Amino acid sequence: MSCCGRRRQAYKAWLAPRPVRLRFLGEGTAEVKGVGTGKSYLFSETAREMDVDPRDAREILRGSAFVLA
Repeated sequence: MSCCGRRRQAYKAWLAPRPVRLRFLGEGTAEVKGVGTGKSYLFSETAREMDVDPRDAREILRGSAFVLA
């Protein structure tokens, strides 16, 4: 890989959105589909915290069962 290729790759990684950690406060399980990415997130009582794409986090946080971790 050329020098410029490594720099470009590092720059793209730097620009990538950082995940947001969310905590599920509800009971049972909750499967949420992100509106920004279309990705599905499965929260449960045993897997309460999860990293979520920031494009999805805003909409998920509108629900009362989720908070920032």
